[in-house]
Amino acid sequence: MTGVMNRHTAERFNPFGEADCESEVKLLKQNYSRYFFYHTRFNQLSLDPKVFLIVGRRGSGKTALSQFFSFQRSMNGAISIDVDEPAAFEQVLEEITLTTSHSRAIAIPRIAKLWHLVVWSVIFSELKAYDPRIRAACIFGNREGQLSSFVRHCLKVLLERLTQSDDDLLDELENIFADGRIRAGMEAVLEVAKRQPVIVAFDTLENYAIHDPIMMQAIAALIQCGSEFNRDFAHLGVHIKIFVMAEVFPHLKEEIILNPLKSVRNEVHMHWRPKDLMRLISWRFYNYLQALDLLAPESRKIDWDSSTDVLEKMWYPYFGRSLRNEHNLPERTFPYVLRHTQMRPRQLIVLCNAIAASAKAQGTFPYFHPTVIVNAINNRQNSLAEEVLNSYSSVYPRVGRIVEALSNLPMLFQGNLLDKRAPITASEWTRSDYSPHSFRQLVSELGIVGRVRHLNREAGYAEADFEYSTESRLPLLAENMCAIHPMFYRKLTVGYEDRVRVYPFPDHEDFKPWRMTSQRLS
Repeated sequence: MTGVMNRHTAERFNPFGEADCESEVKLLKQNYSRYFFYHTRFNQLSLDPKVFLIVGRRGSGKTALSQFFSFQRSMNGAISIDVDEPAAFEQVLEEITLTTSHSRAIAIPRIAKLWHLVVWSVIFSELKAYDPRIRAACIFGNREGQLSSFVRHCLKVLLERLTQSDDDLLDELENIFADGRIRAGMEAVLEVAKRQPVIVAFDTLENYAIHDPIMMQAIAALIQCGSEFNRDFAHLGVHIKIFVMAEVFPHLKEEIILNPLKSVRNEVHMHWRPKDLMRLISWRFYNYLQALDLLAPESRKIDWDSSTDVLEKMWYPYFGRSLRNEHNLPERTFPYVLRHTQMRPRQLIVLCNAIAASAKAQGTFPYFHPTVIVNAINNRQNSLAEEVLNSYSSVYPRVGRIVEALSNLPMLFQGNLLDKRAPITASEWTRSDYSPHSFRQLVSELGIVGRVRHLNREAGYAEADFEYSTESRLPLLAENMCAIHPMFYRKLTVGYEDRVRVYPFPDHEDFKPWRMTSQRLS
């Protein structure tokens, strides 16, 4: 197999890749499509014509998936349009949203119509060379620089028209869509799409403070627009894909979106499976070692569709099969590393790169001794925990201070203990949002506290469900046995009296053999 990077590029790369997709694209350029790991279910799921909404937490791979649309192989000759860095036009969008009624029942349909115009304007700008009718439909001018800058320009022009017109937003938009140039441009795009499908991907809006009704309405309107656009045009070859932060999606669905059953459908949740994460991280390591001619002989021929083959040939030769953790309990190496993440690629990449850096410092790279693995994870888990807290700082102001109430809890505890700790946080909440229920919801939503499904003290393990792996809320009741996620042990100085291994992926078929092995080892 020809490598996707040469030695010079590999020397600038981290062994398990970079923590953000943008850096990888910048370093690999056109070779990024060969570095991308195709063997995950998200790739095909996201290309389903019925799918327009993709939900994922920070670090779950949303940006990488949006890049995938440009080199995917299922839609031959597809034209991919990536609306990048939407933060560039958030301010103008907010100004326009303020011109509408504050009643969401009135505002959201109007803003959704605005999004329809933005989507078509972006398509016209990108496809203007295909047909004179499309070029004529570019009534807001041509694209300059990033697409997000063009969108901001469109919104500014529209804002100026609104301030100079006696019509409200909806009337002004109806007038624009009635323009013969716009209608002809849309017809021309649909003709192009018969030969070459068009995919418009909207990356995540970063401003997702749930207490900001203006931006919440704007995001809800984008989702409504996506639902309507998908219904009307996906079967004609023009597709829209909208990426939404999972951190805010429950609030949008429960309280902001006007008709969730109508607007939220066929969504793809980026919940990674252990075997997919193991193959992804191994693929990245394989390419790095191949470029540097460091591959072990057994790693040279791998069936990437077989998680067993990858585990045997790309994980075990370098990480080993088992280790003893910081409490001298035996574990298999991969579940040990993985249970210190919330099942997101970025977190696993950060941990594995930390392990690699330690091994290089000790002169054992590319082989990782058990003590190197354990120490590196202990040293990096705090930064992963802080990244999770940071990703929720707009949703829950002072979230870092609030979760301090969990400090010094045991790794396993009865759910009623949360209500005893909750009052400590009352002064840290804003706008009278505090309640014991709100505190339980916060620690569940962040994936800090999960619900124990099965506990075997004799074998020394607990299976626990955490909300980040579900598509709905995970309530924590007083009678539930609860568990602190291993990623937060150091951050919260969790007590280890129970001396059990908490495994936060009990539903996955590849968990059972790991659990059984741990029992035999113990």
